[in-house]
Amino acid sequence: MNDKSSNPNAIPEKVAKVMIDEIFRKNNVNPEEIKNNLSNDQKKMLKDMVEDLREQVNQFNKGEKDTTKTDE
Repeated sequence: MNDKSSNPNAIPEKVAKVMIDEIFRKNNVNPEEIKNNLSNDQKKMLKDMVEDLREQVNQFNKGEKDTTKTDE
């Protein structure tokens, strides 16, 4: 079994991490400082936003797979 089968979220999570790291770098943001300064409400909102984005990426990927299957 390859890595994609064992963890279908591996690629979207990597993409999100790269994008977030790039945004932080461009804006001179230290992630460790942010973690210490967030309220519990802000942390919950961020977690909810990440989950929503994850669902959108999964739906997009599912659509791409369906398109690929119909093209073959």
